[in-house]
Amino acid sequence: MKKLLFSLIAVLISSVMMAGSFVKINYSGRAELEKLFADDNLTVHYYNDMEVYATANAFDCNTMTLLDENAFAQNEVYTLLYCPQNHQNAYLAKHQLQALNRTNHTVLVRGMAMPYKNDGAVAIFNRPAQLPQLTRDFPVVTEMDPRISEMLAQVDMDSLQATVQHLQDYGSRIWNSDNAFAASDWIAGRMASYGLEVEQQAFNANTWMGSGAAGPNVIGIQRGTLYPDTYVVCGSHLDSFSYEAWFGSGTAPGADDNATGVASVLESARIMSQYEFEYSIVYCAYGCEEMGLYGSEAYASRCQQEGMDIIGYFNNDMNGYLYGDQIHIDLIYPNSVEPIGNYYMNVANVYYPEMPVRHVNFSEGDSDHTSFNNHGYMGIYPFEDYQHYSPNIHTPQDLIGPSVNSFGMSQRYCQMNIACLSEIANPIGEMPVVQCNPVNGFVINEPISKDLSFVVLEWQAPEPGSTGELVRFDIYRDDQLHATVDNDVYSYMDTITENTDAEYYIMAVYSDNCEAASETLIGHGNPTQVTESGRIDVQLYPNPVDGDLTVKAEGLQHVVVYNSMGQQVAVIMPKQDECLIPMAYPQGMYFIQVVTANGMITKNVVVR
Repeated sequence: MKKLLFSLIAVLISSVMMAGSFVKINYSGRAELEKLFADDNLTVHYYNDMEVYATANAFDCNTMTLLDENAFAQNEVYTLLYCPQNHQNAYLAKHQLQALNRTNHTVLVRGMAMPYKNDGAVAIFNRPAQLPQLTRDFPVVTEMDPRISEMLAQVDMDSLQATVQHLQDYGSRIWNSDNAFAASDWIAGRMASYGLEVEQQAFNANTWMGSGAAGPNVIGIQRGTLYPDTYVVCGSHLDSFSYEAWFGSGTAPGADDNATGVASVLESARIMSQYEFEYSIVYCAYGCEEMGLYGSEAYASRCQQEGMDIIGYFNNDMNGYLYGDQIHIDLIYPNSVEPIGNYYMNVANVYYPEMPVRHVNFSEGDSDHTSFNNHGYMGIYPFEDYQHYSPNIHTPQDLIGPSVNSFGMSQRYCQMNIACLSEIANPIGEMPVVQCNPVNGFVINEPISKDLSFVVLEWQAPEPGSTGELVRFDIYRDDQLHATVDNDVYSYMDTITENTDAEYYIMAVYSDNCEAASETLIGHGNPTQVTESGRIDVQLYPNPVDGDLTVKAEGLQHVVVYNSMGQQVAVIMPKQDECLIPMAYPQGMYFIQVVTANGMITKNVVVR
C-alpha cells in the first residue's frame, strides 16, 4: 500500500516537475531578467527583449511555457526562425515542420530548418548564456577629438566599393562553399597587410543545408599599448545566401548583405592600424551567419570561456541601401544593453549632429551582435533602415546598383564605427594643432524702407593661415543653425518679423572640423530709425520681368540679386548709373538690393 501511495505521489509530482525541460519564460524589465539568470533552477540559453529560452530542472506551469520535455535530447540546437504570422502555416506545411512555439514574427522548431525567405534564423545551442553587466561606464563624449576626426576624413568611398566589388565577384559565398573559404583567406590577407595579429578560427556547423566545416572566422587584433588585455570589438559576416544559389539556378552575390559590412570592418582596420591606442581593438569577419549566427556564436562563446574583457561590440551588417534622401541610422539592440546604445548616440551627436539616429526593435531578423549579448558582452547593431532595408538581399540582385545604392551612406557607417571604437580605445599621441580663422568685416544691413521685413548679412573671407580648407559658412540666428552657404558666398538675406530683433553670427567651417565664429550682431525688423525709400531715387523696370531688368540710380555702386529663400544668386558691379541684369531665373519673387553713394535700398521684383 505504501508503495502504491509513493507511486501515486511520484506521478502527481512528475506532472509539474520535469528534469531538463526546454521552456520559454516571458519577462518585463531588466530586474526580472536578472532574476531569471540568477535562478538556480534555470540555465538560460538565449534571451531577447521579451522572453528567455532556458532549460528548467523543475517545470512551473504558472510561469513557464513547455517547449520540449527533454531539452536537447533529440537535437543539438533549436532554431528560432523569423517568419511573419500570416505565412507560418504555409511555411511549416511546406517543410514538414512542427512548431514548438510561435509569436507574431517567429517560429521555434527542433533542430535546424530552412529559413523563411529573406529573413534569418538564430540557432539556440546547449550552452549557458550570460547577461551583460552594466558596471562599465562608456566615455561621455563632449567634443570631437582632432586625432579621430583625422581618421574619419580618411574613410574612402572608392576603397569601400573595391571591397564590395571583390566580394560580389565571387558570385556566391555560401557558408561551406569553396568561395566562403577563399573569401576568408582574402580577408585574412588584407588584415595581415595592416600589421594585425590574424587568426582564422575553424568551426563546424550543423545546418539544414548539411554539416561540416564552415568558412573560417577571421580575427584580427591590434594590441593596445597600455591595456592589451582589454578589448573593443567590431565585426561583420562574410557569407552570403540565396535560394537560387543553393538550388544551383543563380548566384548569391551578397553585396549589401554583407559585403558592405566586411568593407566597413576592413576600412576601419586599414585606417586605425596606422595609429596607436591604449586598449586593444579586434576586427572580425564571421562565417555561417546566414544559417543561424554560427560563426559569431563560436567566437563569442570562446571569448566568454576565456574570460576576455570586452568593453563593447559594434556590428556591421548591411549599410549600403539608402531609403530616402537623408543618411540615417537605425540602432538595433536589446534593452538590457542600453548603455552602449546611449554611447553610440552620444558619439553620433558630437561627430555628425545632423544625422538622425534612433533605437528600434527589429522583429524580422537578427545579426551577430546577439551572439555577444548572449555571452555577457554589450553589443549593438547599426542598420540601414529596419522598415525599408534593401529588398534585394538573399537574391541574385543583391548587387552594387540595385541593392548597394549609396557608398556615401556606407562611408558614414564606417566613420561611426571608427569613431565609436576610437573614443573607447583612446588614441595615443599628441593632439594635432588645429587652428582656423573667423570671417572678416561681418555687418548687418537693414532695409531702408519701413515696409520691408528682412536684413542682409554680409562678410568677407577669413584671413589665410588656417590648418584646414574652408568648407562652408554656417549662419546662426539666436544661437541656432539657421542656414548654410558655400565657401565662396559672402552674404545672406533673412526675413525677420516686424519690430523684433535677432542675434546673428557667422561660423566658418573647415575640413579638419575646426570652426571659428564671428562676433554676434543684432538685426532689427522694420527699424524705426530708417527713412522712407524715397530718399534714394532708384528705378527698376520692367516689373514683372521676363528678360533683362533695368536698374537706374545716381551714384550706383553695385546690385545684388537674392531669391525668395534669401540666397544670393548674382552680384553686379556696374561702371555707370544704369545697368541691365539678365533675370534668367525660375519664376517667383526676387529681391534686388541696390547700393548707391547715398545708401542702400531693396525692392521686390517678380520673374515670370
